[in-house]
Amino acid sequence: MKSRRLTWAAVAVGAMVLSGCGFHRIPVASVGVKFNAISGVSQQVLKPEVVWVNPLFEQLITYPTAINNATFVLRGDEGDRKGDDSIRACTSEGAVLPVDVTVAYRIPAEPESLMRVFQHFGTRELREIQREHIRWATIVAINDVSGRKSLFDLLSKERAKFGPEVKAVLSPILEGWGFVVEDVLIREIHPQKEITEKIKEQQQQRADLEKARIDLQKARIEATTRLTEAQTRAEQNRLLGQQGDKVLQLKRLELRRRAIEKWDGHTPLISNGGIPFVEGKL
Repeated sequence: MKSRRLTWAAVAVGAMVLSGCGFHRIPVASVGVKFNAISGVSQQVLKPEVVWVNPLFEQLITYPTAINNATFVLRGDEGDRKGDDSIRACTSEGAVLPVDVTVAYRIPAEPESLMRVFQHFGTRELREIQREHIRWATIVAINDVSGRKSLFDLLSKERAKFGPEVKAVLSPILEGWGFVVEDVLIREIHPQKEITEKIKEQQQQRADLEKARIDLQKARIEATTRLTEAQTRAEQNRLLGQQGDKVLQLKRLELRRRAIEKWDGHTPLISNGGIPFVEGKL
């Protein structure tokens, strides 16, 4: 009887060894959760160490605490998926733009954050979480922002604001799952050919409008200059005219003064009947 028990014990130990169960190592820069199928979570946070996992009803789930990059791009040789995995962003005009984006996030080594991740995703691997959950949350955040912007805004003047605004929308979503968003990098926006032509046309219209505005401003300045010059010449002519009348008056006074100096006090023999120098006659 005793030998039979020993045999069963040896078989059980052999089965555990062959199945790879027993001791498991939690890697550096990672945390772990030991899930007990009978009682639930047996330990909330496990630091990097070697732990015993019961092969019958326990499972160890590990999460890296370093920064992880979830990359969704158009090129097939980058990111988690092969082929086009870019995020489609819809603008206020209804245009659809493929966007290359990288979301940098991490899992804090804190019991509260770690348990939120575990409660939402259970035993799923982090790559699956990125592909099935973080990607869709990123789609929601990007379209929340792009839907309030025009095509020209996203591709030109507000291009630099796109990433930070997406991060502001995405952070609360991932925080509810236990993640912290470090950064959202909008790497490239791929407009279609007709969209590119429309942008060029819009830019040309803006350039033409700016040129017309400058030409109108120059015309106004030239008109104001001509009016000022005309007013200046008119004032100069008026002053010159006034000076001419004064010159004539002074000349008459000068002639009268000379005539008075030459008069001997006798009335001329030939006279028109007036008194000299009294009635305005010389």
